[in-house]
Amino acid sequence: MKIKIDSQKINSNYIDGDVRNTNVEVQEIKDQLVQQLKFGNNSSFLISGYRGAGKTTLISDIEDEIKKDNNYVFVHLNISKYESYSLILRKLIREIYLTLSSSEVYKKIEDKQLKETIELLYDHTFYEVFKSSSVKNLKELNISMEGSFNLKDVLKAISPLLAVIIASLNISFDIISIMSGFWNIIVLILSICWFFITSFKLNLKKQKNNSALEELNRKSLYDDEIAEYHLKNILEKLKKEDIKVIFVFDELDKIENEVDMNNTISDLKPLLLSNLASFIVISGQKLYYKFINSSVLDDSIMTSIFAKTIHVSLSTNISLKKLFNSYINEPSDVNNELINNYSDSLILNSYRTLRKFNNLILQNIEWENNESYLYIDEFNLNSYKTDSIILEILMEMTENSIEISDHDNGVKDFLTYQLFIWIKKMKLKGKLYFTNNEIYSFEEDYSEQYPIWTKFQLNEICNELISKLLDKKLLEKTILNDGDEILYRWTVKADIKVEGINKEDEQSIDKIRFLDSMNEIERHSRNILMDLKENDQDYNKKSLNKIREELINIGIVKEYWLNNKNIDLVEVSSKIKHGQKLSVKDTDNILKNSNYVRNVMPQLFENYCFYVVDKYLSPLNYNVTKNNRELDIIAQHNELPDIVIEVKYKNFSTNHDIDIAYRLLKTLEKYNDNTQKKNKLVLFWFSRENEKAYEKFKNQIKKIISNDYPELKDDVYLFYASENESGVNSDKMKVYLDEVIQSSSVRTRL
Repeated sequence: MKIKIDSQKINSNYIDGDVRNTNVEVQEIKDQLVQQLKFGNNSSFLISGYRGAGKTTLISDIEDEIKKDNNYVFVHLNISKYESYSLILRKLIREIYLTLSSSEVYKKIEDKQLKETIELLYDHTFYEVFKSSSVKNLKELNISMEGSFNLKDVLKAISPLLAVIIASLNISFDIISIMSGFWNIIVLILSICWFFITSFKLNLKKQKNNSALEELNRKSLYDDEIAEYHLKNILEKLKKEDIKVIFVFDELDKIENEVDMNNTISDLKPLLLSNLASFIVISGQKLYYKFINSSVLDDSIMTSIFAKTIHVSLSTNISLKKLFNSYINEPSDVNNELINNYSDSLILNSYRTLRKFNNLILQNIEWENNESYLYIDEFNLNSYKTDSIILEILMEMTENSIEISDHDNGVKDFLTYQLFIWIKKMKLKGKLYFTNNEIYSFEEDYSEQYPIWTKFQLNEICNELISKLLDKKLLEKTILNDGDEILYRWTVKADIKVEGINKEDEQSIDKIRFLDSMNEIERHSRNILMDLKENDQDYNKKSLNKIREELINIGIVKEYWLNNKNIDLVEVSSKIKHGQKLSVKDTDNILKNSNYVRNVMPQLFENYCFYVVDKYLSPLNYNVTKNNRELDIIAQHNELPDIVIEVKYKNFSTNHDIDIAYRLLKTLEKYNDNTQKKNKLVLFWFSRENEKAYEKFKNQIKKIISNDYPELKDDVYLFYASENESGVNSDKMKVYLDEVIQSSSVRTRL
């Protein structure tokens, strides 16, 4: 069944108006926290709840409400693994800058120095930023004398030199008589001066520079204390600017190591208690359990940090039901029984968590012509009904045994969640027997972080769950060893889907698959016998061996089918059903014969179809044969088109299906050429319950015919039968064969 659905709505952030009104508790939490953040003092809050319960969505709604006032800034930081406090501080400073600078609040800050500080600190989280300045005064005294002689200079100096010599001689010998002694002395002095002035260079250089070098290098230290100081300084100044910062620490529950979680909380404590901002810590149940356990510990850090703990409860059944209905485009589909049971199954398998609920729906979304449809396999109706009954049991237990207690909502959710886990564990057992301890063991399943004082209540709830499943005839029990051991397993009334594997016991998976195959063989063999011998109703009481003998007697199967070589498999199957321990030989038998068991079903249905076709068509002058190299059954007629038949037993679609389709069409085309007739191809498709595989194959072969074999359009017939729709029904097959014979006047089935 396909129903049109608005897939755009299927996300955690979308909550229909009617659904919001249904979840009164969440709305109340939201209203209270909005008022506390806007009008109360800065505080730290712990938001707990199971993953996917809607914690992040709640905070997103609160943020949208509060940010209507431009004075509030939400700064988000994911802490999914342990990191040093210094690194967390760096990230916080970065997020403050990035959040502020991209908001309208940033424009309102009047303190320009504050903006510069925030930007500088942002850079500081990436680089080493430092400043340096220098003042330089230099004092120097340089004196130098330089002398140089050359021929030109000497020649130029001859005249003054001669004057000196002459003046000297004249003083001594009075060579020039006209010059008196006084003038002689004057001439000598002038001559000497002339000589020195022209012959020598005297360079006197005096330089005085005052230079004082002062260098002051300041490098900002970035240890935890300095970083914390800067961060608190920013928050204080923002507070003066009337800007309120709200930090949101998310994904803290993803820190698996308890020591790392403790260290993270301890590191953040000074900041959380600073009263400079409000802090919202979003965590899963693990931190919540730690918080409630801290109340009995001496001087626990947890009790002193958070002013308030807020638990986001699991979604209610009615809210998920209404949410699912809001996705559906056609209101009339809401009242359909299949859809109602399907939505109950979704709630059960989602453990009432919103995110998983949506993801389960998305798994079955299909697209056609750009429109989305939800595919619900109507042949799973019994499975959905079983889930609906189980969900009703869990609802009753939740209301009467859990919700009436005086526990906190977080503890109530813990107890409720275990019910879903136990059901899942039971389902994974398939048709195998299991004990109570395999479903619930406090010592093995719950570590010290879980509330130890819930052990007694968990024991009571688990026993009550099993008791109610027994009352509804969904479980049956077997008592062994004079009452020392009690085994349980699902009854025939319970149509259980095994969606997953128990990795802790790989052998049990092989047992489940083997037992399922053996149960299928026995069930279909019995149905075939009852279909062909309507007057005999005793086959429900007969063993598989007796049924096999009857099938051999009427010619459905041969002696080699489930012969003595494989008869041990029946005994192994019986052991598994009754929870008996398997020997090494039994386990080897399962492994060695797994392929054989899988092939038994196709053989059985092929033989059954041949028996029915032969009995019906032979009187109509058809010559029916089987085991053709390319086709399972051929019914030849001298005057009418032949009918070639392929028999398939498939529960799942594969990539090989398209090859099967091409092979069948090519074989029909070749057969037509050989017989020179326009013959008919009939495909009998049997399935345990999965019509989806058949529908996919039908669409594939339809496209292939349209594109590659248009001449075969009116000559191909598909017959689908599932276990849930009387798949073993010879009367229906005969009616269908009549339609094929008269196909010249009957519209094609494709």
